Amino acid sequence: MVKDSHIILDKAKEIGLAAYPLDTSQIDVENRAQLKCAFGCRGYGKRLSCPPHIISINSFRDILKEYSKAILLIEEHDTSAEDDILKAWSGLRKGSFRKMLELEHLAFRHGFTFAQLLRPGACNECETCAEKCNKPEMRRFPPEAVGINLSRLMEKKGLEIEYCNFSRIKCVGILLLD
Repeated sequence: MVKDSHIILDKAKEIGLAAYPLDTSQIDVENRAQLKCAFGCRGYGKRLSCPPHIISINSFRDILKEYSKAILLIEEHDTSAEDDILKAWSGLRKGSFRKMLELEHLAFRHGFTFAQLLRPGACNECETCAEKCNKPEMRRFPPEAVGINLSRLMEKKGLEIEYCNFSRIKCVGILLLD
């Protein structure tokens, strides 16, 4: 089977996602990301898709070396009319995740047997995580949780992420391909 990422890029556009092909050498993985998770995220330790419940940054760094390509996926939302931005973010990222997961499945069906999505934000498929994941087929971790510097990655693609612009939210994921 011929692996053709254009099928995935075309489908991304069709379902409303901006998609940017990447060489995995463009993806910076930094240890300092652990600080933001452990000492800056109110959800630290509460979700099974986030630290400390996932692979380490060093393990991810090793795994990333086994991939050659990826696709940066972005869905931008107008949130200027939202009263509760955190509540809005929760729903928006779930919708974006579902679209991105559809692309992971498409990639698998087209020969990318190790296609793996890094989802926008922490998993929120369930209200709270049980001791063991109730939906392991949906469990994916966010890029930041394994040290990916999304700001730098987006900069390399001529894009910007504004963390304090509450009128426009970008849901960002990465689809690893090989």
